[in-house]
Amino acid sequence: MLYIFETALDEVEAVSRDMRENLSNLDRVMKSTAENLQILRDKLEQPAANG
Repeated sequence: MLYIFETALDEVEAVSRDMRENLSNLDRVMKSTAENLQILRDKLEQPAANG
């Protein structure tokens, strides 16, 4: 799932500057989502503390 967001983010970064400015809000949301998914993935990979 993280790969999908990172790939989409790469596509957003590849468009022209004018277009990217128009999509800046989407860019921020996608970056935030990718960061949150990375945090979640890291937490899920940690051994269960109470297990």
